[in-house]
Amino acid sequence: MSNLWKEDGSFTIEASLLLPIIMFITMLLLFFCLYSYQKSMLLQVASATAERGAYTWDNSHKETTGSFAAGQYDSLYWRIGEDNLLGTLFGAGRGSVTVLLPDKTEGSAEDLPKVKLGQSAAKVSVNMPGEIKYTFGLTGRKVSLKLQHLLDLPGLDKILADGGIPAVEAQSLIAEPVEFIRTIDLMRYYGAKFQGRSEDGNSGAAMKQKDASEMVGKLKK
Repeated sequence: MSNLWKEDGSFTIEASLLLPIIMFITMLLLFFCLYSYQKSMLLQVASATAERGAYTWDNSHKETTGSFAAGQYDSLYWRIGEDNLLGTLFGAGRGSVTVLLPDKTEGSAEDLPKVKLGQSAAKVSVNMPGEIKYTFGLTGRKVSLKLQHLLDLPGLDKILADGGIPAVEAQSLIAEPVEFIRTIDLMRYYGAKFQGRSEDGNSGAAMKQKDASEMVGKLKK
């Protein structure tokens, strides 16, 4: 009975019980760090790609820095034609254009949105699956990007991604300050023209009425 209360070998037994628990926690933390790094990296790539795509949307010849060769522009009415603005107004246009990543489409010069999306998608690494999408409507236009995780971590993916495919999404609104200012100036210009023509028409009618009254007065005399 006395041998049962001896402490010889207790450290070995306790270590053999704790070591698997410590190793499991350590591996779990490593995989969680890997998952977080992967998500942060994909989010940075998606955000940068969507932002650059929206920034260069007004000219398909633009580089990511915003520079382009002199004289290289898209068609004059590409916002109405290629972006299908008129079709959107009457409910007959496409609501979005999607390009799968890696880019497997064969965009032509006539399909300008796919060309622009393909140029933006070229900045994404070929081992990052996903899709880049251009969405447009009366309320605005935007470029969105969705990327899937590179590594499959079944345990963490099921817990952190709610059982679905882990992915990150980013979007950027297309804003054209120069075009907006140009449109406002054009509206103000034609508004002033129409207003001036209306005032000229009213003054001319008043002069004619005055001349007619003077003529009738002379005849009565």
